[in-house]
Amino acid sequence: MKSLPTSINMAKPEKVISQEHEACSGTTVLRPFYFIVVFWGEIFRNYLCDYCLPSLLSHNNIPLLEGIEGNKFLFCTTPNDWEALRQVQIFKSLQHCIEPHFVEIPDPPQDKSGCEHMGIGHKLAAQMAYRDKAYGVFLTPDLMVSDGTVQVLIKSAQAGFKVVLTAALRFGEEPLFANLRSLGFLKAEEAHSKTGLPLSLSGRQLVKAGLRSFHSQTQRYEWDAPYFSSFPCACWWNVQGEEGIILHSLSWAPLLCDYSAIESHDTSTFDTWTLDGDYVFQNFKDPQDMYIVRDSDEVMLVSWAPLADRPQSITPNFVKRLPVVGEWVKGGILRAALLSGIFDSLKLQIFFLSVKWHAENLGENWEKREAESQKVLERYLSDMELAPIGKEGAASKLGKDLKGVSLNAMIRRIFFIPIVTLGRIWMISSTLIHSRERLKSRMREALGGDENARKRILQRFGTIWKTLRGVPMRHF
Repeated sequence: MKSLPTSINMAKPEKVISQEHEACSGTTVLRPFYFIVVFWGEIFRNYLCDYCLPSLLSHNNIPLLEGIEGNKFLFCTTPNDWEALRQVQIFKSLQHCIEPHFVEIPDPPQDKSGCEHMGIGHKLAAQMAYRDKAYGVFLTPDLMVSDGTVQVLIKSAQAGFKVVLTAALRFGEEPLFANLRSLGFLKAEEAHSKTGLPLSLSGRQLVKAGLRSFHSQTQRYEWDAPYFSSFPCACWWNVQGEEGIILHSLSWAPLLCDYSAIESHDTSTFDTWTLDGDYVFQNFKDPQDMYIVRDSDEVMLVSWAPLADRPQSITPNFVKRLPVVGEWVKGGILRAALLSGIFDSLKLQIFFLSVKWHAENLGENWEKREAESQKVLERYLSDMELAPIGKEGAASKLGKDLKGVSLNAMIRRIFFIPIVTLGRIWMISSTLIHSRERLKSRMREALGGDENARKRILQRFGTIWKTLRGVPMRHF
């Protein structure tokens, strides 16, 4: 893949002086950056003001954009939240660096999840960024980014990349903030929303606290664990003797979208799905135009949720801990997830790219562990027909052309059929068991005449049927 330019020195950051300066230097002329966040309610407003905005105001983030005209921070929220936000000191600090812009959205209806309601704001903001041919930077209120994140976005845009993607997994709110404070990275008495001061955290600091603070959902993505997920959106491996993990992810945050590169803007994802659905895939087709962040030293994004929010069991499973058989079951579940139709082909391609999250310098064990993780993926996914992502994209064995498929590969495919079937059944059964109380409640509401409950039940069983067949979700 293309490498990032050196016009902004990563060791000695400097501000972007002006569009004219960039034009003279021979790099891409930078257009306005539109930062986009959707939120409502006091809890998420506080997250935004206490952590998200302060981290974006660190030295190597939004302040680097000072010389570019037209930058905006789009706040997609309710009128009441907008008025409350404007009174906070950190908002006033933000105004010195970038123009805030209010995009009004209604309060969420009772029959719609918060994630789905966010689509209203994302759609309005994306349409605005598309109209103005800006760079869209998508955020959530409950996240922090490492110092230097915007610097990487600038360098990526200068290099001609149209999209920047970074892996995004869930962290537990309670342990994350406890660890950030115990490690001295956050001061308990210092509220950045009130002081208006930036919050500067390095990628290594966020990783150090984050590795100790995984939400149970993320804990279950550990491949070697006997409680490995029944529907994995990622796989990760600990690196022995090191403070870090090798990660392969199906969950990516689009930190940068260059709207000048889109001829026809498809916003249909926001009508029925969320930003982390297939929005990027529907609008940016060429993987060569995408910069995939593969090292936490460049960009580290930490987003959290309370441990009690959709917790998952980390009780060891008897079958998954069995020698050989346990790995076959996990391999079948992983293969079934990738073939479920939920993930678009872009996510399937970049799943094979390894990402390093590390709190220290990379030691000698990293290369060995990375090779071991690739062998696992090759064992269960090597015959999947995936186009490689550039010269340094998906591993050649995983992205090869299978038109002249060998007898050995055919045997492997036949062998995978029962494994995938088992994986799909396991995946669906676990999901139903996990959500059984919610399903019972919906059934009672539907029997009581609630039309919305009936529709949601039909939608759930439609999803199950699609998963069994591996049909793409938007084409059901």
